[in-house]
Amino acid sequence: MPLTVHWGDLWVPASMMVLSGFLSLGARAWRRRRQAAARWRSRTHWEWLPFLFGLVVAIGELSRLLDLPDPGATISEVVSRALALTTVFLAFRAVFLLVLRGTRVLFRRRPTASRS
Repeated sequence: MPLTVHWGDLWVPASMMVLSGFLSLGARAWRRRRQAAARWRSRTHWEWLPFLFGLVVAIGELSRLLDLPDPGATISEVVSRALALTTVFLAFRAVFLLVLRGTRVLFRRRPTASRS
């Protein structure tokens, strides 16, 4: 049973990559407004997750759509898996940094007023 892939199936990954571009521009403008977030360590790169996910799906769909021979399909599969692992790593890193910042804000010491 042959797989049927249509060109219309590529609109979801393409829209995710465009969304990622908009998120990146918005995050860059937000960081410029917040001078405290301008440091290198404060970046999570969460805005690139939709781009990487869309790229993984687009590579898989294009290899099926173009009916690549075995070496091309193997190469596209390896590239797709490497990008998928990168996406998972970035997602875990972003969640870890957001939880770390949340706990830092939650348990931050606040100055207490002296009653004497």
